[in-house]
Parts: sequence; structure tokens; C-alpha cells
Amino acid sequence: MARDLAQEQCWRDRIEECCQSGLSVQAWCVQNGLKKTAYHYWARKFKLQELQKAEDNSFAEVVLLPKLENSTKEITSLKAEFSLSFGDYCIGIPDGFNPVTLAELVKVLRKL
Repeated sequence: MARDLAQEQCWRDRIEECCQSGLSVQAWCVQNGLKKTAYHYWARKFKLQELQKAEDNSFAEVVLLPKLENSTKEITSLKAEFSLSFGDYCIGIPDGFNPVTLAELVKVLRKL
């Protein structure tokens, strides 16, 4: 089924109008002749789209360091709050990191 972009924009506008009205969702829906369930459906749909977009735009800085010849591992802090050693890899993790991005990075490293 194709997305109806006009309908999506209409609901985005409605949700924004409701938020700015100062009314409860119930009162605003009654006043505008809309079903509360439809309002919540679209609000939830847009929230999920925002979360998906945020996950898709998550990036992690990867700095490759030369492999150490001896068996002693050095952990370099590279502006990291803490470091995670994973096999031959050492990952510097900054304060406020995205845990979803870290989990995806660990999945990739496991496949190597």
C-alpha cells in the first residue's frame, strides 16, 4: 500500500495544533470531530518514525590503531569516558553514547 503523504501531513498538522491548543487530547478531538483512537494511532506512528530515523542516523567514530606486536594490550583513551576491549579491538566509548549503536558495533565485531 502506498503512503498517502497528504494524509500524513494533515495528521502532523492536527497533532501540532492539538499540542498548541492547551486542551487535552480528548477535549481537542471532541471539539474537532475526530476520534481519539485515530489521533493516538497517528501520534504513535510518527513517534516510531522519529525513533527509526534517529537509529538510522546514528554514527560512531571509529579510530583504527596499529596492532600491538606483544601480547600486552594498551588501552588508549581518545577522549573516551571508558574503553571496551573486545578480542583484538579496543573501543573508546564517550559519555552519552548511543547504546543501540554500541550493540550494533559489537554484533559486527563478532562476525569478524
